[in-house]
Amino acid sequence: MQSKVIRGGRRLLLVAMLLGAIVFRAQAQENSLNTYSPYTMYGLGNLNSTSNTSFTGLAGASIGFRNDGFDSAGTLRVNPSNPASLSGLGARTFIFDVGLAGSNVYMKQRSGSDMLKTSFNTFNINNVTAAFSIAGKLGFAFNLSPYSEVGYRVHTDDVSYLADLGIVRYYYNGQGDVSEAKAAMGWAPFKRLSVGAEFIYLWGNIDRTYQAVIMSYTGSGQYSEISSRNGSTANTNEKVARVFGAFGVQYTALDKPKSRLTLGATYRLGGKLNSTVTDFIPSNNIYGDTIRFNQMRSTTYMPQTIGIGAYFHRPKWAIGADYVFQDWGAKNGNAGDDNVQYVNTNTFKLGAQYTPNRLDIRGRASSFFNRITYKVGVRYGNNYLQFMGQPIREKAVTIGLDIPFRAVNVSTLNVGVELGQRGQLGHGLVKENYFKVNVGVMLFGRDYDYWFEKYKYN
Repeated sequence: MQSKVIRGGRRLLLVAMLLGAIVFRAQAQENSLNTYSPYTMYGLGNLNSTSNTSFTGLAGASIGFRNDGFDSAGTLRVNPSNPASLSGLGARTFIFDVGLAGSNVYMKQRSGSDMLKTSFNTFNINNVTAAFSIAGKLGFAFNLSPYSEVGYRVHTDDVSYLADLGIVRYYYNGQGDVSEAKAAMGWAPFKRLSVGAEFIYLWGNIDRTYQAVIMSYTGSGQYSEISSRNGSTANTNEKVARVFGAFGVQYTALDKPKSRLTLGATYRLGGKLNSTVTDFIPSNNIYGDTIRFNQMRSTTYMPQTIGIGAYFHRPKWAIGADYVFQDWGAKNGNAGDDNVQYVNTNTFKLGAQYTPNRLDIRGRASSFFNRITYKVGVRYGNNYLQFMGQPIREKAVTIGLDIPFRAVNVSTLNVGVELGQRGQLGHGLVKENYFKVNVGVMLFGRDYDYWFEKYKYN
């Protein structure tokens, strides 16, 4: 009877975690800045680098990763990057994964002889994932994660009207995000070959505002101050709701008792985003007039995405490498400003992991550290927008840990740290250095983990 209550409580806890994560994600979308970067003033904002906490320490390298590996905590996790991997979940398997992310971004920009600096902290849900085996070599997974995030507060001063009015200050503010929900299925029709497909739904809101404030240099008179509180504020809202699809394949090129090499490839469909854009400027006079109100469909095209990867692992260690191409520049021109252009992206990821001894249960202090999986990774690429003809380089170094809850199971606490850089100084660009921490919990059900096992006695 006691075991029934405990297992019932665990199921209730998991449901509460899932619902809480979804609610938290929705609230974050409505009420706060989920990121902070002036580069998010255009397009869809900063794109999420990885959709699962477990792969943060590997810099997201995962296209070739499969779950039918060796007995190591580091080889038992959900891989949202390639649906073909789901065929390797194994019978009677259920995996639940939820992760949080916090980051600090530090920015610098050269302005004449001055160096402008600022920093900002953010906190958000990183992923909610559930995966299970349907039958034999057929697996299913659901994943909820941020696709992109927008957050900025920028102002510039125009002194060309100084003699007549004063300084004209322009404020640009934006916030919002686009979330991504995936329902994926993977199947292994042959021993070494797996295929998969996924249904992808993007949704979200992005709000951008523009304000002009006249700051009189006299401090009195007819032009004492005119601002958006008394004048005009331009508001733009973009509402995203769009369905896409993706496909994946994996082939195990080497399959030996203690060595395995898996090759993977993915293809994600592109197409017109067709988001609804509302452009609104109120007069703010006593009559409540509207200066402008337009509703239109976005002309932005989402890119086709092609990824290839390889993952080689042995019982104690593994190494993976990915290359991802996106053709943002194929059908998109400028991003609402002639100085901001869409460009194709090329991203390289490399990650490695090591588990000293997953089965060390001797009870010593060193045994705990032997069971931990240690990860390290690097990522290099470019942003999908370039400013004033200058490419925005992006690079990051990552480390991570998978810490098992107990000696005899594979449910883990996952910790990933990412130290990255975006942009560079010069040409009016901003250099961003960021520090991001991801913390997740992976609960695993199969064999000697009982989170999702049915009880046999009342």
